[in-house]
Amino acid sequence: MKLPSKIDLPFFAYGIFKPGQLSFFRIKELTKETIEGTVYGILKERDGIPLLVEHNSHKVKGCLIYFYSGKENDAYDQIIKIEPGEVYRWSEVKVNDDMMANVLLGKREQRGSSDLEHFKEWDGKSDPFFREGIEEVETILKDNPDFNLEYRSLFRLQMAYTLLWSAIERYAGLRYHLGKNATKKVLQIANEKCFSSSLKRNVKCVRHVFSTTDLSKYTLDPNDPNKSINYYYQVRSNAVHRGKVVTHDFDTMKSSLKELLKIFKDLLNETFKE
Repeated sequence: MKLPSKIDLPFFAYGIFKPGQLSFFRIKELTKETIEGTVYGILKERDGIPLLVEHNSHKVKGCLIYFYSGKENDAYDQIIKIEPGEVYRWSEVKVNDDMMANVLLGKREQRGSSDLEHFKEWDGKSDPFFREGIEEVETILKDNPDFNLEYRSLFRLQMAYTLLWSAIERYAGLRYHLGKNATKKVLQIANEKCFSSSLKRNVKCVRHVFSTTDLSKYTLDPNDPNKSINYYYQVRSNAVHRGKVVTHDFDTMKSSLKELLKIFKDLLNETFKE
């Protein structure tokens, strides 16, 4: 995706780049000033991301972001690194009826999208994966504390773990890149300070798991975030692809689910403070 034609204009953010949202960290140090504002339009949503659609009788809330002089190119470069060109296009919009700004409008907004229930403002904290999804994972974990010989408790924990990873992949996509290659995006979470500190706080020992396809070894180490995110992801892969299950799987699944749930909740709380 190319830069907007007038990078000297401020940026109107209505989604993931608003202060307090998942991707504001990318431009935070380049931001000089932010002002709340509205533009004419309505919001649609496709796969969890908002799309601004031009409309002359409704208004959408957002934030007008001014960048430091000389840093505009860097700031817009950070924005286009995450926003795929097949989803958005640059346009100019009047904010608060008087100030022109660059904005990302949705492309083919009618295809695969739906109207937001509250079309005036988007908030990533309200994503159902981050709220109801996490609540469901907590409920399943609480209701299945022990292994049973019918494997039902293991299957339920596997379902919960898969749901948790759906939420984590949603988080990584909104924070790092909206395009494809989910694994690459997920692994970037290991670089977050909050992940590292929460990992140390919630994991008390080193343990290992092996791939069910090539028997590669993956290590959970509270002092090594990169190895640990790969470990948790491999547990997910084993749960999805494995055929035969054994009692030991339950302990691995329960421990991983319990730890990763706490870590992810810490990530969400920290991220939405930014």
